[in-house]
Amino acid sequence: MNIAAFFSRYGKYYGDKPAIVFEGKRISFAETVERVNRLANGLLNLGIKRDDRVALLANNCPQFLEVFFTRYVLGVTEVTLNTRLSPEDWAYQINEVGASTLIITDEFLPALATIRSELKSIKNLVAISGGQPDAIDYETLISSSTSKEPDIDIDVSEKKVQRIMFTGGTTGMPKGVVLSRSADFAQMRNILVDLVPDLTPKDVFLGLQPMYHAVRPFFFPCWIRGATHVIVPNFYPEIAFEAIEREKVTVIKTVPTVLARLTAHPEIQKRNPNSIRTIIYGGSPIPVEKLKEAIRIFGPVLMQNYGQSESAMTVCYLKKEDHLLDGDPKQTARLASIGRPYSWVEIKLVDDNGKEVSTGQPGELIVRGDHNMSGYLNNPEETAKTLRDGWVYTRDIAVMDEDGYVFLVDRKSDMIISGGENVYPSEVEHVLYQHGAIMEACVFGIPDEKWGEMVTAAVALKPGTTVTEEELIDFCKQRLTKYKTPKKITFHDSLPKSAIGKILRRELRAPYWKGQGRRAIH
Repeated sequence: MNIAAFFSRYGKYYGDKPAIVFEGKRISFAETVERVNRLANGLLNLGIKRDDRVALLANNCPQFLEVFFTRYVLGVTEVTLNTRLSPEDWAYQINEVGASTLIITDEFLPALATIRSELKSIKNLVAISGGQPDAIDYETLISSSTSKEPDIDIDVSEKKVQRIMFTGGTTGMPKGVVLSRSADFAQMRNILVDLVPDLTPKDVFLGLQPMYHAVRPFFFPCWIRGATHVIVPNFYPEIAFEAIEREKVTVIKTVPTVLARLTAHPEIQKRNPNSIRTIIYGGSPIPVEKLKEAIRIFGPVLMQNYGQSESAMTVCYLKKEDHLLDGDPKQTARLASIGRPYSWVEIKLVDDNGKEVSTGQPGELIVRGDHNMSGYLNNPEETAKTLRDGWVYTRDIAVMDEDGYVFLVDRKSDMIISGGENVYPSEVEHVLYQHGAIMEACVFGIPDEKWGEMVTAAVALKPGTTVTEEELIDFCKQRLTKYKTPKKITFHDSLPKSAIGKILRRELRAPYWKGQGRRAIH
């Protein structure tokens, strides 16, 4: 099936129905198709070709969706940048993928100026808000181009690269996860079949998280089912409540930290969230007691999604009917699980030799399905470690009960997930080691009610030196993005080590997680 025809078909089906709502403005399905076609033709006029790589750096806005759909119409490779990273991170990722075009909102232009000379592959800079002398104006590009659908045949079953998204581990630079067009559509199928099978044109969808994040997989499902997509610029409870009540939102996708802020808000009992019939959460840990509180407030509407970039964010899910406050011990215990695998997804728990473990025994969770990544960009060594015989090795340690419910107990990887964002300990440690007083440093995550995990550091100082916790945190603040900066630093005479001299991160981390039952969900 041709993707462009697939996209335009639903624009015709739903016509004047609102497709996008943003700050009081309503954009219909038909108008969205016209703008997407104009943008696609404008990019063609700039010399962009099928399979070129187009990067987007933007906060939540309607144009984000337009650029998203344009990539399907043109057959270009999608590279969406995390807005919370540093300019140096953006430069690395843009250069790594070799993006020829960068589409950007104005608030990031000053930061972009600091790295502009490093972006060797960028030929076109398109500013969404316009008015920049060294950039192409987004609206001018649209208004000056034809609304005719480009004559480009791109099949959904193609194995060519559809998108590249960056993730990482605890060593080295972030890795570019490569997903094919067929894997991208397999992800959409998983969501439609299992997560939102009852999505209809009567639904109003609200993503309470950045559009570059895990809300992105819901863009096309909402489009083909005719659901209206409400966009909010940020995620303060007051803004969320106002949007929910004004637009009568029925389906929400969010992360546990935002969900916890909503349930803890003093006005929650006075608000009217009765239109909501589904809340999908995932992306960071959520304490079971916080989850129970959300169920008591919103009712039996919650669903959990577990995934990772390498498996297109769809591995396991916990259904509404499994979010029970009352029931037998086995049923209520499932609130601590990540549920069971999606219909088109296979999972196994294996030991270090790749042998499947028995029910109730811990093992590494591995995933097989047509939604899996093709590999890591320009990184065959890491690809070989993670993708083996069609199985993605998640580095998450889990147990499975006799009913097939999966319970995460630890991560092989030491990655920290704070507020839904990945923090790589080695990057933070690298900054700490730049301080003249640091002899040893080890960074890890500890439980935090607000953010899921709090970035924490244990350090040992060089003999004869002194530094305070506040001074070290300030030192990191000047060199790291806010969410990567340690919130807590402890001081030790020396850090625990293995027989070969490796600092034992798990030993430092373990006391904070005692009694927690599990570490985190992705």
